[in-house]
Amino acid sequence: MEHQVEETMVICEERVNKECTLLLELEERHQAAMTRARDYMVEQEKDVVHWQRNFSQLAALANGAIEDVPRMLREADAVTFRDPPREVQIFLDHCKWLVEQMKVLIARVRD
Repeated sequence: MEHQVEETMVICEERVNKECTLLLELEERHQAAMTRARDYMVEQEKDVVHWQRNFSQLAALANGAIEDVPRMLREADAVTFRDPPREVQIFLDHCKWLVEQMKVLIARVRD
């Protein structure tokens, strides 16, 4: 009987040791996954800052164009050309169309 109890104890000890080893492996995997996740988050935060800066610069450029183009077009339109070249007239007409499209888009965004 004593031998059977010892055998059972050895078997239980082996199981506990296997479980402990498995738990340690799982903890290592978990820590590695957490480290990768933290590294990924740091990279994502850098990307967010980069794209925010680029978007801000692009928005500033677009705002400048929105302010300058209509004024410059009005000034160019005020100049009286005698029979301007066809390409110049097409360009001016296209600019007028673009300004109108910008106004429509801005009005749509504001609503």
